[in-house]
Amino acid sequence: MNSMRLIDEGVIFRNPDPGNRHSSALFPNPLELPGGELICCYNRGSALYAIDLTFHLARSGDGGRTWSDQGPITARRLDERPYSYHNPFVSQMRDGTLIIGAFRSDRSDPERPMFNATTGGLYAPEILLLRSDDEGRSWGPPEVVALPPGIVATPTAAVIELADGSWFWPFDQWKSFDEQGPYLPRTLGFFSHDRGRTWGDLLTYADGAPEGLGFWHGKPIMLHDGRLAVLYWAAEMASGANLPNHISFSSATAQHWSPPTPTNLPGQTNALLDLGSGRLCAVYTLREGEQPGIMAARSEDGGLSWDLDGQLRLWDATGRDRLGVASLESYPRSHDTIAFGAPAALRLADGDLYATWWCMEAAIVHVRWARLRAA
Repeated sequence: MNSMRLIDEGVIFRNPDPGNRHSSALFPNPLELPGGELICCYNRGSALYAIDLTFHLARSGDGGRTWSDQGPITARRLDERPYSYHNPFVSQMRDGTLIIGAFRSDRSDPERPMFNATTGGLYAPEILLLRSDDEGRSWGPPEVVALPPGIVATPTAAVIELADGSWFWPFDQWKSFDEQGPYLPRTLGFFSHDRGRTWGDLLTYADGAPEGLGFWHGKPIMLHDGRLAVLYWAAEMASGANLPNHISFSSATAQHWSPPTPTNLPGQTNALLDLGSGRLCAVYTLREGEQPGIMAARSEDGGLSWDLDGQLRLWDATGRDRLGVASLESYPRSHDTIAFGAPAALRLADGDLYATWWCMEAAIVHVRWARLRAA
């Protein structure tokens, strides 16, 4: 198979003054604007689930080689109660509007965690859209999006504008905070036909519960032919054993999806890129084995098989994959100590690939980038 090369790498944001304040940067999501400028929306706060988490924006005028900090996107001083803000997925619509799809959590009770350690349930996330009409230099107030009653879910990817002009928004479904019983994950999609003012037409497009499987954190992308593709982190629910990533494809309307199909890619969270002519790139999180890290692999057959021999290691997390303490035994507490993940990626106008992720180095949690070139 054809190979990829690592061209350059660096940092988007890292705490410049760790002796006086703690500031973690997490969950970066980059976007290339039509004029060639890059922006990156990300979380900043004191910890992975900290009460003070908010959205920040960085900007690059040199193709993502150097970054300047524009500052916070969310004006927390205007909130009617304490919120933590999470996972700002950014996309650009055809009319130039930038959209951030995300969620926030009510932290009025600072002792209540986001996740119930007994049930694994998530505390009442509030779904948000934010809009910018000036390429991210200013943002409107958060628009709260109501999900159907009884649905607890969070966005897993950016809003996608489909060929017919409708918007498709992917979600992961969770248990409610105090809900007993097993977790039965589903991947949901919501549609808007009025540019995000209202949402409906709930679609379940991946549900492995009948087979005892779980599919999480898929980030659909639009392929060159208008279809969507998504690569899932997959696991056996009874044992908790991770499976190879599974891939699925949709029609151009996103209404019809193929069943998730196993691949040979051994990762978890990931980001897909379409290289054209049936070739795909996956930037993914590898946590198992002796050398964990952020990897990039290619497929020449539409994502069914991946060139693991020729893959690139973008970040070596060996010895720094945990935040200083032993991994806690079970979900959700087992996630509290992870120290890298959530890769995102885009294909630049010049043909290079640009990947971002968060990680820990020298006790500082920060966001990084790498530029790749496909031969």
